[in-house]
Amino acid sequence: MLGALPDAPLRGREAEVDRLTSLIGHVMAGRCTLITIEGPPGSGKSHLLRESMRIAVELGLRIRAKSADGPHPPGGPPRWDPGDPHRPYAVAVDNAQHLDHEDVRSLIACETGPDGPARVWILARRPSAGAPPLEGVLLSPTAGTERIKLGTLRPGAAMALAADALGAPPDTGLARVLGRAGGHPRRLLELTKGMLEEGSIAVDGYRARLVTDRLPRRLVERVESSLMGYSPEFRQMVRVAAALGNEVSFEKLARVLNAPPTALLPTLDEVVAAGVLENNAGRLAFRDELLHRLITDWMPETVLDALRGQASVAPKTTGPALLAEPGERGADGPGTTPYGEHLSDQEAVIAGLVHEGLTNRQIARRLGLSPHTVNYHLRKVFRKLGVASRVDLVRIVRGGAGGVPGTPAALAPPA
Repeated sequence: MLGALPDAPLRGREAEVDRLTSLIGHVMAGRCTLITIEGPPGSGKSHLLRESMRIAVELGLRIRAKSADGPHPPGGPPRWDPGDPHRPYAVAVDNAQHLDHEDVRSLIACETGPDGPARVWILARRPSAGAPPLEGVLLSPTAGTERIKLGTLRPGAAMALAADALGAPPDTGLARVLGRAGGHPRRLLELTKGMLEEGSIAVDGYRARLVTDRLPRRLVERVESSLMGYSPEFRQMVRVAAALGNEVSFEKLARVLNAPPTALLPTLDEVVAAGVLENNAGRLAFRDELLHRLITDWMPETVLDALRGQASVAPKTTGPALLAEPGERGADGPGTTPYGEHLSDQEAVIAGLVHEGLTNRQIARRLGLSPHTVNYHLRKVFRKLGVASRVDLVRIVRGGAGGVPGTPAALAPPA
């Protein structure tokens, strides 16, 4: 998700650049090579593809570059000056997941024959997304594909990238805020530049410091625009997952979406390929804290509350749960929670997390809520149970009603 930033410095990709240099160098020795640069949107594929072209030029290769991001102009793919027909060449293709059958034949097939010059194809692509003809070529045992997979940046490289955008290294407080981007290059740069433009960052001499922790409007609008470019099923899954927290089990997500898990697999593949969700020890988790916050902030609080309320009453599917969710309705049937009828499921979960010793801010992070919303629900819990402090609430959760009039007995924290 989010667009490209072509002027961003290339940071944290030294190993990938070394490997590209070695692979492209094989072409000068007469070998034909197919290289793919793979990663979710915003991971730096296009940037590394441009670097590969620079390497190819330095090694003396001819260059042909194009993007497969849309239909070709009349006449097919762009022409190039072949120059010396025996000189090795490189073909660089951005957004290669959009290649169609004609593209694959013209750009991947051995069109020059066995006696032609050596060549290398370098394809930047999003993995597991579309382009069946290209997938067939890449999976062929004769293709000899070399894959370079891009992940997130390490903290040091991420802060160096932020320093390039700011003109000064971030201080500790600012580095902590920028760390919410999880090392995702594009979101990190959008966050950094947006905060700088809106006065949330001040650069004093040789250090950049945090002024206020506020999401820049440009980043919020870009995520909104990006989400609207995907299918309705994609947007629905992403927004429901965000409402249920930073992590959620696939079973619970399917229940709230009221769809059999098998029917959701194509959409899940699309969401994972887009770099929104990932499998985190058996749970679906947002790639980084910043992305989750951007999506939840995009939705009105009333919508978030409605989705969470639906999650608390969604019927369980048959068979064992993949992962139990705190606060879900159990064997006592509808209308009850681990805390009895006086508390809603949301309130019961929050009360249980207070019992675990979490602060309002920690609870907000755990449940994907704002601290203000947690405080609002906690005040309702106090009023319903007739308590005035967190200590009294913990005592009730630990030992039962504790003599508070009108409260159910045997209160227990959620499992």
